[in-house]
Amino acid sequence: MKPSIRTLPKNPNILWALALLACSVASFIIGGMTQERALPSAIERLGKLKAAMVAQDEEFEGARLNAERRIAVMAARIEDMKSVLTQMETWQGSLREMSGEASFTTASAEIVEPPAAFSMPADQGGIDLIAELNFLSARMNHRFEELRSVSDALTAEGARAMFSPSGWPVESRRITSHRGFRKDPFTGKRQWHDGIDIDGDTGDPIYAVAPGVVTWAGRRSSYGELVEVSHAGGYVTRYAHNSLNLVAVGDYVQRGQEIARIGRTGRVTGSSLHFEVLRNGVSVNPIEFLRKAPG
Repeated sequence: MKPSIRTLPKNPNILWALALLACSVASFIIGGMTQERALPSAIERLGKLKAAMVAQDEEFEGARLNAERRIAVMAARIEDMKSVLTQMETWQGSLREMSGEASFTTASAEIVEPPAAFSMPADQGGIDLIAELNFLSARMNHRFEELRSVSDALTAEGARAMFSPSGWPVESRRITSHRGFRKDPFTGKRQWHDGIDIDGDTGDPIYAVAPGVVTWAGRRSSYGELVEVSHAGGYVTRYAHNSLNLVAVGDYVQRGQEIARIGRTGRVTGSSLHFEVLRNGVSVNPIEFLRKAPG
């Protein structure tokens, strides 16, 4: 007797059910294997993306800080230019009185404020710094031209003798350091010394050696308390290490007028006057002016 072979059910629904079950099991197995391989790759890509975003944030922050620093520098430069322009305008008025000149064109008549197109919206706060820098530069250039014309008028032969520096700025005649190379009292190194140092006691009066306009009165780095006076003919005199300044920027001073008191402010070892003379922006030896009799 032959063994019987069990045949599969011939019901189509049962066959379809078995086929779907087999496909589901295979899909689950294959999907699990694919997911196991894809998950580490996705995590790695997410890590790289996160690192790139962090680097981009750091770059943006660096750019923002750099922009803020540049804006701060530009704003400080604008304030410096405003201060210089104010001094120049004050000086021009005083020079006009000295020279009797009346035909001056004011800077505001020639240079107008930046147009509204240059201004930033109010909700962004502030103005366009570039536009203001350009505006102030134009005003300063215009003012320089005016001052040059006044200076030319004042440097005629008669005015030159009348307004050029001459005489001693203090009662003392003891020079403790001359202009030129010397041994620096603090570092011991050979260093150039502009001007001369004249010995004196703290509180002794300091006198202007020529009529002019005060263009600086206050503390200035190693000078300590400094008074700077601009004169006709391109001359400038400086009186440094003062204990007290008696004049302000814009004041017109006469020859022999007391402008400060001897002290020891700034980079100095004892009470004395540091005296400098400049001609057209170049330092010259003050000795030749000390020997002149006042005009």
